Amino acid sequence: MKLPLVRHPKNPLITPEDMPFRCYTVMNAGATMFEGKVLLLLRVEYCDRTQHFHVATSEDGINFTVCPDEINYPLSITEEHIGPATRFDMRITKVEGEDRYIVFHAAWMNNLGCGIGTAETKDFVNFTPLGHISQPSNRNGVLFPEKINGMYARLDRPQDVDESGGMWVSYSSDLDFWGHSMPILLPRMAWYTKKAGAGAIPIKTPHGWLLIYHATAPTCSTLNYYLGAMLVDLNEPHKIIAAPTEFILAAEKDYECVGQTPNVVFTSGAVEMPDGILNVYYGGADTRMCLAQGTVAELVDYCLKK
Repeated sequence: MKLPLVRHPKNPLITPEDMPFRCYTVMNAGATMFEGKVLLLLRVEYCDRTQHFHVATSEDGINFTVCPDEINYPLSITEEHIGPATRFDMRITKVEGEDRYIVFHAAWMNNLGCGIGTAETKDFVNFTPLGHISQPSNRNGVLFPEKINGMYARLDRPQDVDESGGMWVSYSSDLDFWGHSMPILLPRMAWYTKKAGAGAIPIKTPHGWLLIYHATAPTCSTLNYYLGAMLVDLNEPHKIIAAPTEFILAAEKDYECVGQTPNVVFTSGAVEMPDGILNVYYGGADTRMCLAQGTVAELVDYCLKK
């Protein structure tokens, strides 16, 4: 059975050399459809090692135009108290029935550790902070695209000091206060020893929520990142329906193995195109943006058969 994701021949799609300004890396973009185009919220590291978000748009999901101006995202109440956080790894959710987009991202808060920041936007130019929704240490916050049993639901990855930890599901009535947390208990897998975290926004299917996620495992020389897929219950998403023990993408190509962080494939967003192709956007080696393609049906079939 072939793997359900295939790398695009144009990879990498966006490199630092392609950007309209000088930068060190471009990676780990949130992805959505906006005004008929694919929109990416790129994590861009400038040459002073500071992190910024820039919008890129595309008619075909392959050839992107990058806005040279970073987004307008004021400090949250938490940041006004402790100082600006280092924000990175956006996820974008359009919640069913709402006229706004909600973004979650990691927020490294100086020496306090990493939490989850969130904001809302309607135009992807101006963002209104909604505050920090977790204490350290937590990251990989991903909001489901519709309410579950009348509540907002999110995935995240609380972690210990050794960066262990896995995916949890939590619920909120207002996107502010979260609780009723339950872990997703993945099966034992050789490519998951630490850092199992949500990637793309969950995709609703008749067989359950399709999750495309990442996990890591050490080799003799590096900590390697992998992508996996699973199906979880539509009403109780902490319950796994099918979770193949084989990965669907591993760092193998030069653009995934050589860069700021070797041997990394890391997704923060996927977009289903009008022709049914699912574009899974991922960072290669924490340095450049890449694309793997499949279909939702192929990924679901892979989960059920594996």
